[in-house]
Amino acid sequence: MMRLIKILIFCVLFHSGFAQQDISFNNETWWGVMTSAQVSDRLAIWNDAHFVNELFFIYRTGLTYHPKRDNFVTTVGYGFLKLGTPNSEGSLVRPEHRPWMQTIYRVPSTKKLSTSFRFRYDARFIQNLEAGNLTDGFSFNHRWRFNNALRYAWGNVISKNTRFTTTMLNEALFTSGPGPNGVRHEHRTHFLGQLGKGNFVYSLGYVIRYINSSPTAARINHGPVIWVTINLNFMKNKLPTFVEYPSDHVD
Repeated sequence: MMRLIKILIFCVLFHSGFAQQDISFNNETWWGVMTSAQVSDRLAIWNDAHFVNELFFIYRTGLTYHPKRDNFVTTVGYGFLKLGTPNSEGSLVRPEHRPWMQTIYRVPSTKKLSTSFRFRYDARFIQNLEAGNLTDGFSFNHRWRFNNALRYAWGNVISKNTRFTTTMLNEALFTSGPGPNGVRHEHRTHFLGQLGKGNFVYSLGYVIRYINSSPTAARINHGPVIWVTINLNFMKNKLPTFVEYPSDHVD
């Protein structure tokens, strides 16, 4: 299985022109709990948390606005992170503050196949490093993120009370700004199988992350994804009256 995954990664990189870089491979496991709680006909409160072993933990909150047609969905919020450092031996000791906003465009669809496009902006305030150790002060960078989600709803193929969906995500991330911290370019691909029941969606899949750390070197982080998404309605209805997908909440 691992050999097949590495062959797939190599084919993607070769096709993209990145194969000439010095590339290292790293395993990771991505855990996530993501919630959306509807509080009015148009507004929902966003809370989620993501954890990748030895790399980062993020808690993020925000407020989401759903228009009447539910086609352009906008969220603004704040995230707090703990990151690893070269000398922290896997401990997450480096803080980051991240105000952020995103807009999702859902392409109109009445069929089982649907797609959406997401733009997210992160304002990243990251504690400085010197020789791999934390030092005083924070640096600032902009991060620009472009995401496309392609979903296929298979329906109630497992049981009458469950919904099965497969999703593929592609996201390009670019960093700019005055600070020295941050990877200048990253590309992420997620392959997910999702089982929905009531307010819950359980996602299990695989992520491949190409991290362009320099013009001559790159890292490939890859591993399983385990997410739980909870969509709540604090109004009188049991289920939300607008659409929220796990792909909306991808960190």
